[in-house]
Amino acid sequence: MAAKTPLALIHGGLGRAANWRPFLSAFGGDVSPLLIELPGHGLAEEFDETRDYSDQAVEIALDEMPSDPVPLIGHAFGAALALKIAIERPSRVKSLVLVEPVFFAAIKGRWEYDKIVRDLAPFRKKIEAAENATAVREFHKVWSKVPWNDLPSEQRAYMMARVGLLPEFDTLIFDDLAGLLGSGRLEGLEMPVTFVDGGDTHPSIAEIISTVGDRMPDAEWITVKGASHDLPMTHPEQLVKAIDGRLFI
Repeated sequence: MAAKTPLALIHGGLGRAANWRPFLSAFGGDVSPLLIELPGHGLAEEFDETRDYSDQAVEIALDEMPSDPVPLIGHAFGAALALKIAIERPSRVKSLVLVEPVFFAAIKGRWEYDKIVRDLAPFRKKIEAAENATAVREFHKVWSKVPWNDLPSEQRAYMMARVGLLPEFDTLIFDDLAGLLGSGRLEGLEMPVTFVDGGDTHPSIAEIISTVGDRMPDAEWITVKGASHDLPMTHPEQLVKAIDGRLFI
């Protein structure tokens, strides 16, 4: 019996490996999913506050991934992290799918950047005041069309318990301390890169994709109509269709 093809997946902030179940069910096929969880999420180790969050997350991901290159899919912060892995460790990535990448550093100085900063300001104000119960609602309001009270109580509790980790993402997605936007770094990506966004998501996402994708030698962009930021969970069949033919090149 032939071995199943490994497929690495990284969820977004306040998520967990289980977020990929709808996508994997729709995907089918002979794949062996490598479900990578962020520090402090799911069953992953806790965040080490003496370290940069994205560096610890990359270390966890590389420990889960084989030494041979594999297809890598990331969602939201997981997409920004997948981009970091592809640039810093290209020998480990066969193809790259970035779903709703929140790499805001790429669009600094533009109105879409100013808008996301404004839209996240109520969340940041509540986080700074240690009002996590309200902060998580404010964050959810920016990124999801599903009303907060419609989420299962267990999911709301899970997100609330981890919302304090979100500012740790800033060094990667707002500050680009890794220097991913440096000269030649995006242009040097040789693997196929596929961007997927939702038609009803935050306008910053399309601007990020356009800006980053234009610098890559082999990039495609597919928009899923009617979807928002959480499209891997809400529109898994459309996501499978969007990346068809690009994953196992």
